[in-house]
Amino acid sequence: MSVDQLIKRLNAIADAGLIYGKNAFDLERYQDIKDVLRDLTGDLSDLTPAELSDLFLPTSHYPTPMIDVRAFVKNDDGNVLLVRDQAKGDWALPGGYGEIGFSPSENVLKELVEEAGVTGEVVRLLAVFDTNKWQPQGRQHYKLVFECRALSQDFKVNSETSEIGYFNLETLTVPLSEKRNTRSQLNLLEELSQTGKQHID
Repeated sequence: MSVDQLIKRLNAIADAGLIYGKNAFDLERYQDIKDVLRDLTGDLSDLTPAELSDLFLPTSHYPTPMIDVRAFVKNDDGNVLLVRDQAKGDWALPGGYGEIGFSPSENVLKELVEEAGVTGEVVRLLAVFDTNKWQPQGRQHYKLVFECRALSQDFKVNSETSEIGYFNLETLTVPLSEKRNTRSQLNLLEELSQTGKQHID
């Protein structure tokens, strides 16, 4: 494991101890572990100050990876749909955090409409990526990428995305949101969409 992965693992153990611990002395020790870990990480970690702050927030739930869903949509020319982030101006596959009350496939279709104005249908699960292996950040995410087929499109600028576009991945020059999808992930997804294979970390 990398230093960042070890930091997140130890923090998760301390969080679990704070949630399930019964003895007052044990609870104090678990909190001490979090405090010491916070002091140590500044010089050791590649995480940003904001990511570190988020990592050490108190939690009332068992610490577990977050779920992120993404839609991989191609047009008739074989180009891939990307959306441009309203705040940062970089590009990513449409998607976001899974919301309670929706299945993974329902979540991805909801995100596709909200971010890209595309009504679609899920074809299959293409890949499951673990951010610890691809793009480490404060919280560990499992990224579920679904191959989707667009049925209709009516994009409007919204609070999340400023524009959409279909891109040839071989000649892609727009800046990518690397925490949402890396270039190597996009290349792998393109390969999987052509071969019928699936990738699971």
